[in-house]
Amino acid sequence: MTLINRRKALALMGGTVAASGLAAPALAANKKIKVGALRFTSHSGNFVGFERGYFADAGLDVELEFFQAAQPMAVAIASGDVDYAVTAVSGGLINLAEKGAIKVIGGALREEAGIDGQNT
Repeated sequence: MTLINRRKALALMGGTVAASGLAAPALAANKKIKVGALRFTSHSGNFVGFERGYFADAGLDVELEFFQAAQPMAVAIASGDVDYAVTAVSGGLINLAEKGAIKVIGGALREEAGIDGQNT
């Protein structure tokens, strides 16, 4: 049984609101949203959501584009080859964010005692 505390519920609601607001221009233009992703189990929630049709149910036409590493995905974000990404934090990603080429919206991982990289 999964327990959701107040912090997790607020984070989930905030993420949903942010994703809806950020996708509004694409929805208005009836445009496919390209999302870059790494094939990490820690990001599996996105793949499950995609396969179960959660994005489509929310009116989002999402196409996943997979990358082999975080660094080329940071460049793809900055160049506009992908609209959004679920990626690991890298030096290149932070460098591009500091220069204003991309925006880092949020994180998906937290550390728990004894479990490094625990997905939340």
